[in-house]
Amino acid sequence: MKRSTVHIAFGVIALGCAVVAVYDALQLKHAADIAQAVANPQSQNVDAPEVRLARAMVLSKSQAYADAQKLYDALIQDENSGRVANDALFDLGNMYVRQATGEGSAGPVRSLPLLEQAKQRYRQLLRVSPDDWDARYNLERVLWLAPEAVQGADEPDVKEQHDVKLRGAQAEDLP
Repeated sequence: MKRSTVHIAFGVIALGCAVVAVYDALQLKHAADIAQAVANPQSQNVDAPEVRLARAMVLSKSQAYADAQKLYDALIQDENSGRVANDALFDLGNMYVRQATGEGSAGPVRSLPLLEQAKQRYRQLLRVSPDDWDARYNLERVLWLAPEAVQGADEPDVKEQHDVKLRGAQAEDLP
């Protein structure tokens, strides 16, 4: 009885490994099809979301920002793109940051709206996927570059918030 139990357990483990191997093979074939479609624009998978994302990334890296933005926006609006839409939001935010902080940026007047667009895209992504730590980090980085906190008239000053006030004590009494 013990020997048959071991054989059954081994068979179940082997079957599980076979299922994982088939799944990985299908994923590899899908990745190869996408790579072929990106390399050959006349292929049949031209409208696949992954292909459009790859093309948008190539356009962004070659500084064709307007064309890249159109592809990214189309991917974001497409309901069938799924996870690719989240990747498009992230890459579009990154494109805005690169454009604002790049060597060809026209200074703070032009870069501030681009940074605001990047903040908007990262926040939109975090609404959909709050566990995306890369988006959180990039949003924090953009907030460091272009802070939003504006001192209002009714908000206390930072120094005033940290001052210690004791009743009956004068400033000279404190060390």
